[in-house]
This record gives sequence, C-alpha cells and structure tokens, in this order.
Amino acid sequence: MGFVEGGAIVNKTESLFLLGVGAQKAGTTWLFDYLASSGEVATNHIKEYHIWDALLNIPSSRRRLITKEQSERDFGLKIRFFLQQSPENYFNYFAYLLAKQSKHVTCDITPSYAGLNRATLLSIRRGFERRSISTKTIFLMRDPVERCWSSARMKSTNFTGKADVSDDQVLAHALSAETEVRTRYDKTIEELEAVFEASKIYVGIYEEMFDFPELSRLSDFCGVPVRPELVERKLNLSPKVRPLHDDTIRKIALEYRPVYEFVAARFPQAVNLWKGYAYL
Repeated sequence: MGFVEGGAIVNKTESLFLLGVGAQKAGTTWLFDYLASSGEVATNHIKEYHIWDALLNIPSSRRRLITKEQSERDFGLKIRFFLQQSPENYFNYFAYLLAKQSKHVTCDITPSYAGLNRATLLSIRRGFERRSISTKTIFLMRDPVERCWSSARMKSTNFTGKADVSDDQVLAHALSAETEVRTRYDKTIEELEAVFEASKIYVGIYEEMFDFPELSRLSDFCGVPVRPELVERKLNLSPKVRPLHDDTIRKIALEYRPVYEFVAARFPQAVNLWKGYAYL
C-alpha cells in the first residue's frame, strides 16, 4: 500500500525477507508455522528450501541438491531445483511471492543455514537489496546438550522409526561434523554480525521464546501480530525414551564449552535456563 507524496507513490510498508538460520531442533518448525499462519507472510507451504547449504556443501547437506529427475516427482522439489540453478532465481522467486500474494514479508527458514559463511550471507543481503527488499535474520538457540540429544532422536526416528538412542549414539552424533556446524552458536552469530546490523538480527533462546515478552519481541521483529494462543502448539517434538547418563551429558557440554561461554557472556539468563552449564 502507498500514497502520493510530492507527485510520487511512496511505499510505507517495507518489503522484508526473513532468513531463518537455525538452530535445528530449537523451535524453527514452530516459528515457520507461526509466521505462515499469521496472514502477513508470503509462503509457498515450504519451510526449508535448502538452497545455500546444499550449494556450499555444508556437512550432510550435499544430499539436498535436487536433480532434474527428482524435480519432476514433486512440486516442492521442482521449486527447489529451480532455485538451486542460480542465485538470481532465488531472489526473483521471493520477490515474486511478495508481489503475487500482496504481502510485505516472506521467509526461508532452513536450520542448516547456521553454517553459512559471511560471504554467502552478504550475497543474500545484497541480492534482496537490489530488489528493494530488506533482509533480517533469525537465529534460535537451545541448550547444546538438549539440541544434540533431540537431533539424535530425530535422526533415529527418520531412519529406523524409533526415537530410542543409546548414550553412545547420542555422543557420536554430538561430536560429528554435521552436528558441530549446527551447534557452534558462537560462530553462527559472529558470521551474522559481520554482515547484518544489530537491528536486523534476532537471537532467541528456545527455553524462553514461548514466554509472552519474547513472543512479543519476535513478532515485532518479524512484522506479524502477536498471537499467544499459538504458544502451546509446539511442533516436531521428539520423545525422550530413556535418560542420558551424567557422563554423556558432561562430555557433550565440555565439547561445546566455547558455546556455553559465549552465550553466558551475551545472554546471561541462559545460565539458569540451560542444564548443560552444571556439567562444565
């Protein structure tokens, strides 16, 4: 919507692209559902596009590259195949969504984007700037031990249909390159801050994001109405079949000590929210 000012049409609602960069198992599915159901966000019913992670070969993401043959099986895969062919396709696609649906916000919430480097983040920002679209980025964090454990259960469920994982399996998963790139919150935030000004970055803590003050802050950041009635609708929760032994928790916490120390310095409330701190 716009109005005439000095003979020119002035757009009073800035077009906005929200780049969700994780973390995996830290509320990103809930976030997408919250945004998509707001009535303010242009979507194509796709949460994770997996464009930049696949092209950069972030650990375990190469399999996200879509082949021509795969693209012919499914509409969502056809879109992703098209977007992976050229960065310009990506930028033009989201500009098209905004115009086609007459919305002012659109998004790509792909958790493995936590591993994007600053050069790629800068190219994304500039690509949208050339189309007069502002970019903001959202990063949600969860206690590294809990995140790794939840991710291991999800991976087991995807492959075996069961969320029952042993301590050894959780530990091996937590120490893998795939998991590290998704759990080094300190590195992700440093890359984001090298490209985006502070007002364009939202960093939230999963353990408090459903409290009204945080929900309100997130909603304001994204340009959508606050809807506390959706707080209880948490998606993709993986059940805990068995507890982790203290020794396993300690090994994971110590592996991610740099993350705990970084977060404590920036977000001191995490010390009381994340159980992993007790094992350092």
